[in-house]
Amino acid sequence: MSRLIVVSNRCVQQDDGYIDPFITTLGQIFSKHPGVWFGWNGSVTAGKRSRSCSVTHHAHYATHGWDLSPNEYDNAYQGYVHNVLWPIFHNRPDLAAYKKEYFTTWKSYNTDVARTVGAQVRPDDRVWVHDYHLLAVGKQLREDGHHNRCGFFLHQPFPPGEVIRAVPEHDTLMRALLQYDVIGFQSSADINNFLSCVLRFYRAERIAGDTIQVNGRSIQIGIFPCGIDTSVVGTSQATPQAVEEYQRQIIISNDVINDVSGIHYRLDAMRALINTWPHYVRGVSLLQICDPAREYPWSSPDLCTRLERFCGEINGQYGDFTWYPVNYIHNALCQHELLSALYARADVALFTPLSEGMSLSAKAFILAQDPEDPGVLILSACSGAAEQLTEALIVNPYDARRTGEALHSALSMPLHERRRRHSRLLAKVQRYDCHWWAAAFLTALSGTAPPPPWQAAFRTSHHGVFTPQKLY
Repeated sequence: MSRLIVVSNRCVQQDDGYIDPFITTLGQIFSKHPGVWFGWNGSVTAGKRSRSCSVTHHAHYATHGWDLSPNEYDNAYQGYVHNVLWPIFHNRPDLAAYKKEYFTTWKSYNTDVARTVGAQVRPDDRVWVHDYHLLAVGKQLREDGHHNRCGFFLHQPFPPGEVIRAVPEHDTLMRALLQYDVIGFQSSADINNFLSCVLRFYRAERIAGDTIQVNGRSIQIGIFPCGIDTSVVGTSQATPQAVEEYQRQIIISNDVINDVSGIHYRLDAMRALINTWPHYVRGVSLLQICDPAREYPWSSPDLCTRLERFCGEINGQYGDFTWYPVNYIHNALCQHELLSALYARADVALFTPLSEGMSLSAKAFILAQDPEDPGVLILSACSGAAEQLTEALIVNPYDARRTGEALHSALSMPLHERRRRHSRLLAKVQRYDCHWWAAAFLTALSGTAPPPPWQAAFRTSHHGVFTPQKLY
C-alpha cells in the first residue's frame, strides 16, 4: 500500500506551551493517509556528533525527528531561511542579509535530509515536501535514484520574479523547485507570480490550464489553500475568569513581531478610530498579543522598542486610570486555551499583515466564535486567505485611516449582518478544512485520478493568469 511521506521543517510541537496549528494540521492528515513524517525535533545539539533520528510511533504514522547542529541552526535555519529566504518571499529584499556560508550550509542540510528520507522511502510512496526550508529535498531524491511522485507546497507567498532573482542562488532554487511533479500555492497571486517567472526565465511551456512543461518534464501546478483541523480548535469548555470579567469590547490581534506584521499601521488605525469616533473611548480596547516563542532574531533589532514606544504614546494620549486603548502583551501569557477563549470573546479580529501565506489564525478565530452572536473578521488584502474568506472586511493594511473605518463598521455592525457573514465564513472553514486540503493536493500528486470538482472553478483567462471563479 502506498504511504504518505511528509517532509517538513518541524515534526513535533515545541515544549514552550505554544501549539503550532500547522503541525496539528499535518498530524491529523495522517489519520486518513497513513505514512511517515520527517522533520526537525526542535533541539540543537551541543557538539558536532553525527545526526541520529529518533523514531516515535503513533496510531497511523511514525515521526522521524532529528537535532540540528549549531552550524545548521545558525547558518541554515536562522541564516539562509530567515535572513535570506524569508524577506525575499515576503517581498522585502531590502531586509535580506546574505552570506555565502548560509547557502552552503542550507544546501548541505537539504542533501542530508534527502538521504535520511531516501533510506526509508519505498518505490510506491508519495513524497510531500513542505516550504522553502527543505525546497531542495525533491531534487536530491531524484539525483539519488528515487523516482517517487514528489510534491511541494509553499507555505509563504511567492514573490514577483524580479524579487526572487535578488537571491544570488535564485537559479538553483528555481531549478530545484521545477523538479517536483506537483507544486501547490496558497492563492492565485502566488501562482501567477510563479507562472510569470518560469514562463519568462525558464522557457516553460503551458500545455494545459494547470500544467507546464520544462525541459521535457510535465509539472502540475495548483492553488491549494491550507485548511485547519476543525475538530480541535475552540473546543475548550472552560472560559478563564479574566476573559469572562473583561467588560469592554475586544479587538484582538495575534502576531509574530516582524517587519511585515503591520503592527505599526494597526496601532495607527486604532488611533484613527478613537480620533474619528470618540465615543469608543473607555468602551473598546485593542488586545495585541505577540508571543516571543514564535519569533526569530532576524527582525529589525529595534522593532520591539519602537512598537512599545508607539503603544506608550497612544496609551499616554488617550488612556486613563481605568482604561488603555491598546493592551500590548509581549510574553508567553496567552497560551492555546487562553487564546482560544479570547478568540471566542472578541468582538473583532484584526489580522492585517503586510504579507502572509496561510492565515491559519484567522480561520481559528472563525471557528471559535459563537454563531448566535459572532464577531467580525478584518483581514488584510495581502494575506493568503483574503481571496477565500471574502465575507471578512478586506482592507489595505498600509491604509490606517480606512482600517480605522473598517473597525468602526465592525464594531457597529448589526447582529443579522454579523450572523450572515459568519455563517458563510464558517461554512468555508469547515468545508475546506485540513482533510480537504490534503485530499486535493494528494489527488493531484497521485497523477491517476481526474482533478477534484472544485479545481474546475479555477480557470485561466486569455492572458494566461489564474483567476478564482466561484470557488468559494
